[in-house]
Amino acid sequence: MNYRNIVRIKVIANALAEINHHVVFVGGAVVDLYCDDPARSESRPTDDIDVVVEIINRGAFANLEEKLRSIGFEPDRDSEVICRYKYHDIVVDIMPTKGEILGFTNPWYEEGVSHTEHIHLENQAPIKIFEVAYFLASKIEALKSERHGKDFRWNSDFEDIIYLFDNRTTILPDLLQSEFSVKKYLKQEIGQLVRRPFIDEEITACLDYSNQTKRKQRIFELWLQFLH
Repeated sequence: MNYRNIVRIKVIANALAEINHHVVFVGGAVVDLYCDDPARSESRPTDDIDVVVEIINRGAFANLEEKLRSIGFEPDRDSEVICRYKYHDIVVDIMPTKGEILGFTNPWYEEGVSHTEHIHLENQAPIKIFEVAYFLASKIEALKSERHGKDFRWNSDFEDIIYLFDNRTTILPDLLQSEFSVKKYLKQEIGQLVRRPFIDEEITACLDYSNQTKRKQRIFELWLQFLH
């Protein structure tokens, strides 16, 4: 798999080799790794690579920052994002699981790091990603942010969610078999998505033109089956 996002993930995983066992790759860049439809098109190219690290306090995070600088990660001085680094020309957001360390987090990061799976990328050590239910929960939580606006036709987090449902053939049984807390959250949030007044148009806007109507209907059916 030589998709653009995956190529950049490989570079960052190699750079983080010394601490890779502490790192979980999250965000839109990894959505291709969850998908198994052989006919799928490439997911959207992301602006950055997101990783989370299980850090318990500010002292441990300061040690992590020192380690990152020693292996070539430079804080992005031009960005207002305080967890943003650059490794050569790749932008990387490195976030602790504890919200009190930087003043923000995604509430599913802390639980997600206890529910991970290993992905073997070509010619290198495996990386960790969230189990699919926790990845989806983190994406839905990000959807609530004002950063991309309330119109989901132009929302990159929503686009990732639709890509996942469109291209992971086992998505329904995977979600139905997930842990109670995350499944309860997903049912609540997907129920709200189903009731959005323009959800048909929002789903369609995130799909390629080929078989758009059929694929939109399939995604909607998957949501309804999950809810019931």
